[in-house]
Amino acid sequence: MICTACGKTNIDTAAFCEQCGASLRAQPAAAPAAAAPAPAPPPPGPVPASPASPSISAAQVAQQGEALLASLSLGEKISGAGAIISIIAFFLPWVSITTPAILTAATTTSLTGLDLGKTDGAVYLIPLIAAVAAALCYMSSKAAPARKLIIAGYLVFIGALCGPATLTALIFVSQLHAIAGFGLWLFSLGCTAISVGGLMTIRGFTNRVY
Repeated sequence: MICTACGKTNIDTAAFCEQCGASLRAQPAAAPAAAAPAPAPPPPGPVPASPASPSISAAQVAQQGEALLASLSLGEKISGAGAIISIIAFFLPWVSITTPAILTAATTTSLTGLDLGKTDGAVYLIPLIAAVAAALCYMSSKAAPARKLIIAGYLVFIGALCGPATLTALIFVSQLHAIAGFGLWLFSLGCTAISVGGLMTIRGFTNRVY
């Protein structure tokens, strides 16, 4: 056994070094320090509630509708109502076609504006024009007076494209009157209302005192 103090080699059974007298007994190893206990995890806090998505009640929708109507003049209301009527009329019967009897009894077929649009795609421009008129009425509710006058001019032009001419033809052309359905009458009246409402708005500006 080698003495750790002086390096002298001693017999294995020696208790002390023969040269320096240092103890050769094995020293007990120092016990490792106890590891510090890990900190306890924090108690679970309340789960944050996810922000609720805003919901619009029927009362709020009604209030917004009332505010929109209050911001419109009488002419703008008439134009807006005409635009909505024209869009609805597109899905109602426009013409009634009677097939002559050859082998069986005569049959009558009613075609809506949507049916006519499937045959001729240009017919779809009709409800598009009415939708543009409705959008213009909404824009007019938030526009400045000078811009309202410009929008009213657009409404007169849009309504005059189909309304008065079609309504006049329905009244005075017997062939068209015979095959015209309720939807075509309603559409022509709606477009006429768009034009009339625009004229009323323009007249309201001419009556102002500056």
